[in-house]
Amino acid sequence: MALRIDLENKPFLQLILILSLCLISVILFSVIGGLLTVFFYGFDLSGINNYGDPKVIEGMKLFQLFSAIGLFLVPPLVYGLISNKKTTEVLSLNRLNKPFNFLLILLLMILSTPFISWIIELNANMILPDFLNGVEQWMRASESQAEELTKTFLTFNGIGSLFYILIIVAVVPAIGEELLFRGVFQKIFINWTKNAHLGIWITAILFSALHLQFFGFFPRLLLGLLFGYIFLWSKSLWVPIFGHFINNGSVVIASYFYPESINEADISIFKDNEYSLVFYIASFIISALIFFFIRKINKNEHVNNQMNNSATV
Repeated sequence: MALRIDLENKPFLQLILILSLCLISVILFSVIGGLLTVFFYGFDLSGINNYGDPKVIEGMKLFQLFSAIGLFLVPPLVYGLISNKKTTEVLSLNRLNKPFNFLLILLLMILSTPFISWIIELNANMILPDFLNGVEQWMRASESQAEELTKTFLTFNGIGSLFYILIIVAVVPAIGEELLFRGVFQKIFINWTKNAHLGIWITAILFSALHLQFFGFFPRLLLGLLFGYIFLWSKSLWVPIFGHFINNGSVVIASYFYPESINEADISIFKDNEYSLVFYIASFIISALIFFFIRKINKNEHVNNQMNNSATV
């Protein structure tokens, strides 16, 4: 008989369980990934910053893949398997949702790009107070290293490497991070605080902070809030998974077809345009309209479902 744990309405125990699973799983998969990296590519951690070596780059991709699987994908799946409900129900994977939601979030991710790029620019140009100068320098050094690593990841050797990088950068993060943050953490915090908004905000802050990139904190916070509310309204995790995939995957595909964009220091796509502010505001307004339209159509659907269920009783 399969192990099933009844943690219904016990958010503290749920949190302890998922954190324990994350710790155990990420250690296990990091060790496996490290061993496979050494076995296939023949280098140890002392050469990990040698981004000019193709073997180092490929080894880091493999290690990143296993680490992400161990941290984001495996823990929520195990959590769902040992819960006292069906795994798909626990993780909200039992409802595919209507196609219109997927079309709307596709439009939302595309049309919000100018506004998000503006937030990225503002966040990147933030200056901390003088007494935190040492902290700021450390953050910027870490950010530069992360950017350099991203550039090395987004190098391609044909169509096969495109699909491989899509799996590492888009597929695994989209599924794994949404399973963990929206499928598990958000539910726990909403249950704990008895407040959907507070639960979504706590989860979004945790989601952004865990990436350990301060100068990208606010754009990721916005994405976390976006995915959190869309999940709340649609009741299906597949919708934010799709949005997350579009967000990450579009960067990979753009880098494949326009490799020169990887080396562009200017992250604001409308920076040189005298009407840039107009684009940003228009992007925000259109995105907000789509966002609340998603809320409206899903709210109406839930009301109609309740009425239909009442009529059949």
